[in-house]
Amino acid sequence: MDSQTPKWFSLDWKWIVAGYCYLVLFHLLPTFLMGALSVTPILPYHRVGVQTLDLAAIWLLGGISVVAFFVGRRSPGITIAEPVIAGVIYALTTALGFRQLASSNVRGREVLAVIFWTLIVIILSAAGAWLGEMAQRRMAQNRSQ
Repeated sequence: MDSQTPKWFSLDWKWIVAGYCYLVLFHLLPTFLMGALSVTPILPYHRVGVQTLDLAAIWLLGGISVVAFFVGRRSPGITIAEPVIAGVIYALTTALGFRQLASSNVRGREVLAVIFWTLIVIILSAAGAWLGEMAQRRMAQNRSQ
């Protein structure tokens, strides 16, 4: 970091890479496994099991926040931008992986879907990382007392 770069703008690239890897390992893989295995767990308050696609959809949205929370909680200092950047890279690579942007004739609807997905990932990553930072701060206060 040179002297011209503000201190608040410094990024820890290690946590960007770790966040991306965590998203692939703990978000993408379980989502595919829930869809591929077709396992329907039975919850005690339901007479019928929750559909696998419902669980995959819940994890598709909630899992991003869980992974960002973990990165925000485990990383030293304030790391809210790192999970967001990792989430944006993750959203764009999953869009390429699902061939939404890889075709030669990309339609406007597909671009809007990718933009919408990326915005959702940004919001969920920022919220999860912020909550992780709050948990990190709370634990540091408890240790100091």
